[in-house]
Amino acid sequence: MLVAKKHAKSKFGIRGLFKKGKLVIPKGLTERDVTKFLPKDTKTLNLLVTLTSLALIGIVVGVFVVIVVFAYFSRSLPNPDRLLERSSELSTRFFDRNGELIYEVFGEKNRTLVTIDKISPFVTHATLSTEDSEFYLHSGFSFRGMLRAVRNTFTGEGLQGGSTITQQVIKNTLLTQDRTLPRKIKELILSLQLENRYTKEEIIQMYLNETPYGGQNYGIFSASKAYFNKTPDQLTLSEAAYLAGLPQRPSYYSQFGSNPEAGIERRNYVLYLLKERGWVGSDGRRYYINDEDYKKAMEEELTFDTAKVPLDAPHFVFYTKKILSDMFSEEMVEQGGLRVTTSIDLKTQELAQKIVEEEVANANSLNVWNGAMVVLDPKTGQILAMVGSKGYNIDPQPEGCTSGIAGEGGCKFDPYVNVTTSLRQPGSAIKPVTYATMLKQGYPVSFPFLDVPSLFEGSAPDKPYEPVNYDGIFRGVMSLRKSLGNSLNIPAVKALKIVGIDNMIDQSESMGITTFGDRQRYGLALTLGGGETRLLELTGAYSVFASKGRFRQPTPIIEVKDSNDTLLYKWQDTGGIQSLSEEVAFLISDILADNGARSSAFGTGSLLVIPNKTVSAKTGTTDDKRDNYALGFTPSVAVGVWVGNNNNEQMNPNVASGITGATPIWHRFMAEYLKDKEDEKPEVPKNVKKMEIDELTGMLPYGSRGRRQEWFIEGTEPTAPSDWYQRVKVCEQDGRIASDSCEKYGDTEEKTFVRIQAELKEWQTLVDAWVKENYEDEAYFPPLMRSKLEYNSDGEVDNKDDVYVEAVGLKDGYSVPLNFRLNVEVSTYHDVERITIYMDGEKVAEDSNEPYGYNFKLGKDKVGEHEFEIIARNDNDDKGSTKVRLNISGYSSQ
Repeated sequence: MLVAKKHAKSKFGIRGLFKKGKLVIPKGLTERDVTKFLPKDTKTLNLLVTLTSLALIGIVVGVFVVIVVFAYFSRSLPNPDRLLERSSELSTRFFDRNGELIYEVFGEKNRTLVTIDKISPFVTHATLSTEDSEFYLHSGFSFRGMLRAVRNTFTGEGLQGGSTITQQVIKNTLLTQDRTLPRKIKELILSLQLENRYTKEEIIQMYLNETPYGGQNYGIFSASKAYFNKTPDQLTLSEAAYLAGLPQRPSYYSQFGSNPEAGIERRNYVLYLLKERGWVGSDGRRYYINDEDYKKAMEEELTFDTAKVPLDAPHFVFYTKKILSDMFSEEMVEQGGLRVTTSIDLKTQELAQKIVEEEVANANSLNVWNGAMVVLDPKTGQILAMVGSKGYNIDPQPEGCTSGIAGEGGCKFDPYVNVTTSLRQPGSAIKPVTYATMLKQGYPVSFPFLDVPSLFEGSAPDKPYEPVNYDGIFRGVMSLRKSLGNSLNIPAVKALKIVGIDNMIDQSESMGITTFGDRQRYGLALTLGGGETRLLELTGAYSVFASKGRFRQPTPIIEVKDSNDTLLYKWQDTGGIQSLSEEVAFLISDILADNGARSSAFGTGSLLVIPNKTVSAKTGTTDDKRDNYALGFTPSVAVGVWVGNNNNEQMNPNVASGITGATPIWHRFMAEYLKDKEDEKPEVPKNVKKMEIDELTGMLPYGSRGRRQEWFIEGTEPTAPSDWYQRVKVCEQDGRIASDSCEKYGDTEEKTFVRIQAELKEWQTLVDAWVKENYEDEAYFPPLMRSKLEYNSDGEVDNKDDVYVEAVGLKDGYSVPLNFRLNVEVSTYHDVERITIYMDGEKVAEDSNEPYGYNFKLGKDKVGEHEFEIIARNDNDDKGSTKVRLNISGYSSQ
């Protein structure tokens, strides 16, 4: 009975049991046998019959539609036999802004065909594992891949992810690169035809000969030669995995691109696929590499020994090519026949490249092996020149070095790394952004900084951050203008503390610097170059000063047309964004063009001066001499230069900003570029005016003291003399501030003092310590203590034997850092002989010279509350004392 049931259902089906609507009992079966498996409900039975009929009709119609579709699209299909006699594809061509051809992507001259027996099996296996591991099991297409591609089309995600190796051969050779459903259907038809006409080995050979591998490298032979200077049969497993990983995104993964490390990561992933996914061989079995081969290939250091690339502006071209790929797709750029008008000026590029190469050669004695330059038009943001290294076709140095690694064994000079887009520390070149943030907050250019030894919060209470100037000199009072002009470190750190790190990073980002994303990483050293930037972005930020505060994204492309001369893209000046006010941009430009403002550090005849031209300029050098910069601009051009070593090795300590390193390159280029151009000065905004101020304080002039001229934005100009100047009536007997008693009996005189005040109250004790050590004139030490002398009616002092002591500026409960000055003043009729200072009962210092006090430098074990006692004695052997409890807080930022 079980066999019969199976026979009745499988042989006839439900529909086969009926003729003209009547039940037919098959021979050998009873009615009970048949009806037992039929629905009891007649309506249900009829519905099943109808659905079965519709399904059959649907299948017939579907087959018919497929036949019609295939027939329709087959009319205009290219002949797959053209693969054997195909001429060169449409090449994408790059032109400079004046129409000069600078690069052509692909073309027959860049393709060398090779047979499968001349290709290492490593290449075939890596390609199969990465692109189509079941290549030997299908007939040219994957149903799952096709369904995914169709779904993406209808959901607006584009056709992607559905191509087998056979389909990729068709796509790369016989069809256009557009992603449409009709093209996908043609691809499917041609794939079936290709599978019928050629063997699997011939198809994989076609793929390896037709695939773009980045740059000019078209096909596995050209790629092998270009990346490793080998033929395809000589490639190691690691090298084969690297090349097999390139076709997915050639411009991104290529060693010639802007991020060569991505290619190594891609190679590692291909090796992982070879070990875990494997590939199906021609015998239908799946193969894998073993753990030993995997480990060996992963540990192999790839040595890129390339054939020379004959093209102009290579780093610029590859940078532009990557941007184009992001705009239009890799396939369109590689084979779409685009005509790209770039922003580069070939003559400017050639001048920049020549100067970089020659000047770096001159600096080899300073252990400088590479250089880079960016030239921008501030009015448009267009890149006029991009020199990514001193020479693209020069061998890496030193001989035998390893590309892409830092330290020992790495290349000091790596020709293929585009340093203009690489992360490097900018040194002092970032300072103008900090000062621009300060001016934006309303501070004037005349603001007085105190360039004195200073301590800031650090990583631990006893580990303060203690910046020093590049020459170790402390210059005391320095205006914002001179602080920036002379590139002083301590004022720059104070400026960042005043404006706030987040505000400075916000300003940086609005000027196009994208590399300060993880804000928790940065402290006050950010203003000295403690955060990495890219030369291209840094030069773009400087162009904001040149363009009246407007930021325009640096761009390498002016126009793109397709092979039919249809315009696909055209650059338009949208005006950018107003990153800074026109007034602030002018002030920074004026400071950086002020040769007098930088003379203390650079002298008056430095290489930052371009004769007969108004040029704003700034240098930058990291403390460890790993990076050296020179940047400058006029309203029409912004230029950034870097020198150093690719492996981050330190340069010679004698590299000096403004004298050697990047500055000679910058000076030589600027002088040549501007020689036939009219001098351009920054335009003075309407609400910026110049006025006379006090030279020391930056406020209104005071008496006969020195004066100078300065620019001010309306609303920030001074309205009164500085309160640093104090006219004080003192008691002649003890030199303290006159009391009512002293004034009543005429024992007073008026004196003018200069009280040098710190930018923030918390820094005052360190300022006082420096003033004490560097000034002898009593005019810089105004009294803070009021006289305690008491005069009687005869004008005599009644309390001659009393001694009064104060720790001026401090009160019980005040917090002070580990390093601070304890200032002491004494009021007594007789001359003071000495003061003695105790801390928690232990004697720590004596002082017999006014102004009295002591500069404390305590260890972290002293954090907490302590009692300080000061005892003063006069020459009559009278004594007095005072106590103050202070909280030692240390320098931790937590």
